[in-house]
Amino acid sequence: MRLEGALAAVIGFTGLLGLSFIAGRLGFLSNKKNNTVTNDTRQDDDLPLTKSSYVDLTAAITPDTVVFPGDPIFSTKQICSISDESFFNLSEMCFGNHTGTHIDFPAHVKKGGKVSNDYSIGELIGDGLIVDVPENMDSISRSLIMSQPILKNDFVFFKTRNSSLSKQGEFIEKFVYIEPDAARALLEKKVKIVGMDYISVDDFSSEELPVHNILLSNDVLIVENVELKGVAPGRGKFFVMPLNIPGMDGLPARVVMSR
Repeated sequence: MRLEGALAAVIGFTGLLGLSFIAGRLGFLSNKKNNTVTNDTRQDDDLPLTKSSYVDLTAAITPDTVVFPGDPIFSTKQICSISDESFFNLSEMCFGNHTGTHIDFPAHVKKGGKVSNDYSIGELIGDGLIVDVPENMDSISRSLIMSQPILKNDFVFFKTRNSSLSKQGEFIEKFVYIEPDAARALLEKKVKIVGMDYISVDDFSSEELPVHNILLSNDVLIVENVELKGVAPGRGKFFVMPLNIPGMDGLPARVVMSR
């Protein structure tokens, strides 16, 4: 009787293993049919994994980062250091809210305008394009805007000869900018965000910032000091991710493009 009981137990256990195997195979086939990628299906040649290409368009922030004349310069101060027998490292950072690659909100030039927390992160993610501006152009004109395949709600970034200028070191006054008529053309195109590859969308000599006012007063946000050197023009998806600080007229942002 003991032998018969042992045999029954073995047979029962073997049956459970068989059922488990069958169920696993059925699950595998179901996942395969529905193109669901699981740990089991990752090795299946019939289900190749696709991966987007991400490009970082953000300039590094250092003590040498170019800022608009008069703006605060980035600096750090060591508060705690492992080298001084502390249990951890900790630093204090000081910089302006328009340092490095950054986004301008309407309150930057408009009294009572929208501020950082008036925009959800979803509004700062969208499709768009990088426009290649000819090297001989000192400014972006209306005719150039109208000749581009810009779509409604696009994020538009301009790659000019500014891209050859370093975002670190000496500030350069003669940079390519957007003409006011070109800004109005961008409004006609109904774009959402306009990006520039140097410190400002406006001419350096223009104290009243007409392009800032035209765009921001119409809820078109501005991203400045974008790093486009070595980045090919064309369409992509853009992610503009400012620091989560409420009530600000502008903030440093990480800007990434996927293609």
